[in-house]
Amino acid sequence: MDHTAIPKPLAQDSPAPRSRSPYTITVALIAINVLVFLAMVASGISLTEPTPLDVFHWGGDFGPATVGAHQWWRLLTSCFLHFGIIHIGMNMYVLYLIGPFIETVFGRMRYLLIYFIAGLAGSIVSVWVHPMAVGAGASGAIFGLYGAVFGFLLIKRRSLNPAATKSIGRSAGIFILYNVVYGSMSGTTDLSAHLGGLLAGFLAGMVLVRLQPTAS
Repeated sequence: MDHTAIPKPLAQDSPAPRSRSPYTITVALIAINVLVFLAMVASGISLTEPTPLDVFHWGGDFGPATVGAHQWWRLLTSCFLHFGIIHIGMNMYVLYLIGPFIETVFGRMRYLLIYFIAGLAGSIVSVWVHPMAVGAGASGAIFGLYGAVFGFLLIKRRSLNPAATKSIGRSAGIFILYNVVYGSMSGTTDLSAHLGGLLAGFLAGMVLVRLQPTAS
């Protein structure tokens, strides 16, 4: 839920895809986020600096409405809203990098499950920690995908090439560390949403890896 900085692409260190088919879930998630943002701009909302009230009217997460008025759907809709073109551009670029890896090792349905679990967890933590601030952004869900990488590596580390495991883990670790440092210095970054999504993605990743057939 905020600007997400980009380190070395994790996708470069990931295993080769099992097929040449497009990464349909990654493309679909990016498309939905972009279309929602374009619809906001078309309605007259600023391309670069939407106000918290603008984002709230489109479904942003806000304690008095989400919890007080029981508008729980905001926990999900806020994951597809962004505070300007830089915010969405950074988030979608990171999703473009990490998405294919998750889609390859977990499969499409598990990928979606991780994404939404992490996104909802990030929103829940965000509204709990910052109930009077309007929250929005896909970064809680995206951090969850990186958490799932660590869950995957934890369970599968003995069946992977040690060099590949180290490379993937290092890239994911750099991403998380960079964003924690960046977020600590930025007054607009909601680290609570990031950490909530990261933990949820890690746990979901571990569970889903254990549930996968051995052949996969």
